[in-house]
Amino acid sequence: MATKAQIRAVAKYDAANTRNYHFKLNLKTDQDIIERLGQVSSMQGYIKDLIRDDIRSGRNCSQNAHED
Repeated sequence: MATKAQIRAVAKYDAANTRNYHFKLNLKTDQDIIERLGQVSSMQGYIKDLIRDDIRSGRNCSQNAHED
């Protein structure tokens, strides 16, 4: 069990060094994405790899924008 000091230290580190992102997937329209994410060993790693591949490709972000 973490001490109160450890919990505060982790919270302070996270606030200064990390960002959280949250998104919802629709069970009907995003089923293909849900299934793929269920097949990978690391969702975070998979998504980060996809984004880094996109960055390396040199495409402009506006080319990937999708209006829902």
